[in-house]
Amino acid sequence: MTAPACPEVSAIVVTWNSAREIGACLHSLVAARDETSGGLEIIVVDNDSSDETAEVVRRQAPDAKLIRAHRNLGYGSAANVGFAVALGDLVLLLNPDVAIEPGGLRAMTRRLRQDPRLACVSPLYIDSDDQWPARSFPTIGVAIADGTWLERWVRQSAVLRRYYRDGVSSELPPDWLHGPCLCFRREAIDSTGGFDAGYFMYAEELDLLRDLHAAGWTCAVEPAARARHLGGASADRDLVAREQNFFRSRYRLARKTWGRPFAVGLRVFAALTGLLRLAEESIKLVVRNRRDERARELRRIARITLWHWLGWRR
Repeated sequence: MTAPACPEVSAIVVTWNSAREIGACLHSLVAARDETSGGLEIIVVDNDSSDETAEVVRRQAPDAKLIRAHRNLGYGSAANVGFAVALGDLVLLLNPDVAIEPGGLRAMTRRLRQDPRLACVSPLYIDSDDQWPARSFPTIGVAIADGTWLERWVRQSAVLRRYYRDGVSSELPPDWLHGPCLCFRREAIDSTGGFDAGYFMYAEELDLLRDLHAAGWTCAVEPAARARHLGGASADRDLVAREQNFFRSRYRLARKTWGRPFAVGLRVFAALTGLLRLAEESIKLVVRNRRDERARELRRIARITLWHWLGWRR
């Protein structure tokens, strides 16, 4: 089946060395074409993969628009490239390690059609520890604790529980949606200009949905839509780069939200807790088994800590 000239939905997949994961994603999208009234086009924006991602795309979805960047643009910038060529008035943005379950696309598009205030809808994630993607906007406390060495000690605190919406009624609309799979109204994307290209990876959907919220748009989880999310498939291949990208985005978000002094203070805090992580891992290396594994972890933490102190702008 070929993509229609004027599709109802444009599905955009951003890839980077995703040959192992994208097959199931593309299969689910091809199958979902029958769930739309006006058809679905598939757009793959590849961030200069060195594996066989392009070959898998051509084999699994030969009519897909494959856009190959000459360098790794990052997630948000690559998604913006997809937005620029997408023809649908609804845009499904998903990671290559996400596969939509049958009926999922139909449920998300129906929800968007029913409520003109909605800018974005997310499915539920099955086979995942993080099934419910609704979030509250982060506070200063969240910025300090989430993803840092401190998180393990305060994960059950009211601050983080509120952020992750633990125990919060699903009837309450979320502030934003954790985004491995998001279905947008094109009008909403156009009203903001898309993602902030300053985020290489992580936090870009939070930033965009916060702008949409400020403009009066809402977002929602559609329980009738389900998707499978492997999680971290590309990012996990370089754990140091993953953590650097996480904190680089966290500092950008902090600067835009609370100002540069707080962002600098957050970096100093992360650098100091990096020293605590080094001390902790050094003790484990001495007193526990699996010395090779501990030594590798110690080297990884040392690289991250040094980056926090010296190289976080790069």
